[in-house]
Formats: sequence, structure tokens, C-alpha cells
Amino acid sequence: MNTKASAPPSNRRPQALARLFPAFSTWNRRRKARVVADLVERHGVRSVLFVGVGGGWEPREVLVEQAAASVTSFRVACDLHPWSNAPWPYVRTSGLALPFADQAFDLVLSNAVIEHVGDEDQQRRFVGEHVRVGAHWVITTPNRWFPVEAHTTKALLHWSPAWRDKQVLFTRLLSRRDLRRLLPTDGEIQGTWWSPTFLASSPDSRQSSPPTSGRASPGSSRL
Repeated sequence: MNTKASAPPSNRRPQALARLFPAFSTWNRRRKARVVADLVERHGVRSVLFVGVGGGWEPREVLVEQAAASVTSFRVACDLHPWSNAPWPYVRTSGLALPFADQAFDLVLSNAVIEHVGDEDQQRRFVGEHVRVGAHWVITTPNRWFPVEAHTTKALLHWSPAWRDKQVLFTRLLSRRDLRRLLPTDGEIQGTWWSPTFLASSPDSRQSSPPTSGRASPGSSRL
């Protein structure tokens, strides 16, 4: 008789999610990378600032940044961390006060960073610096209402404000409505309420191919 104890179903489900999520995350990053690559090509981007790439990174974690870096001639990365293993010149600084002139870069890009920078006012300052320093800008963030929380791989728990308040891996998760309130009035958002990720961008930064049905709109889901 097999006496080996098996995990109860309630434990197996979170374990399965944890195993599957890296593959899902890579798939999602590749989708975002295609949007960024399209923007870079259409707008002739030659210089790019990556915000929030300090510390250690695996190759799959910078797929979005690599989509811009591979076809640009001048790249700079910045973050609060004292070091970065990203393969670009690195400046230690705050995303709330970037040490660059207005419109210094063709593109300012942050991938899943804004949910780490603080409260609503700090997030608004973060967006403002992207708009000030970049001729074009892209900001991505996980969708608070997606069933699986991206940083913890927990399902549904992040829908509870009390649970979110106890977490240290992020400061403020965003819904589509939350993100809209942080953007300039002409900022665009790709992704609907059920998308895993939102991609916010400067005007005319969306993919050139039309959606499969209807007219292009800020709510069209590409991610």
C-alpha cells in the first residue's frame, strides 16, 4: 500500500500556479515587447531611457527592454539600486526626479515599475517624469483585477485591500481606472479590465495593425 501522503487539493492549486506563472510571464513580456518594437520602428526611436532596471536580472525579465535596445543606438538604464547587471550604461537615481533635460530621450520606458514607487501622488510624479524626459513614453503595470497577482503568484487574494496593505513586493497595484487617473489626458492605455497587463503610452504609440473588430480605442486589448 502506498503510504506517501499527497498534498491536499487546496495546496496543489497554488503550487501549480507557481510552476506555470514563469512561462505565462514570459509569454506576456513577449507580447509587450512586440508593442514596444512596433513603436520604436514607427517613430524612428534612436535613444531610450529604461527606468527601473537596477539589481540583478535574468534575460527573460528584460525582454521588453531588449525590444527597444536592439534597434536603438543610445541606451541608458536607471534605478535606485546601487548596481545593475543590465547591459547598458547605468545611472543611480529616482524615477520621481530624473536627472535629464526635457525631451532628452526619444523614448522613456518602464516595465512593471510604477506599482513599486509609492502612493498615488508618487506614481503621478513618476508618470510626469516620463512625459517630461521622453518624446515618447511607455509605462506598463500588472492589472490589479487579473485573477493572479504577478509578484506573489497568489490567486484572488490581492483583491482584498487588507491583504495588499501587508505586502512588501509592491506598494500600490493599479486598476485601469487608477492608471487612467495618473496619465495626461492624451495618454493611451492598451488592455481591458480582464487583461493581465496594462500598457500606457504617449499618443499614437499603439501597434499599427488595427484590432480584429471595430475601431481602435484606448480600451482595445492587445496584452
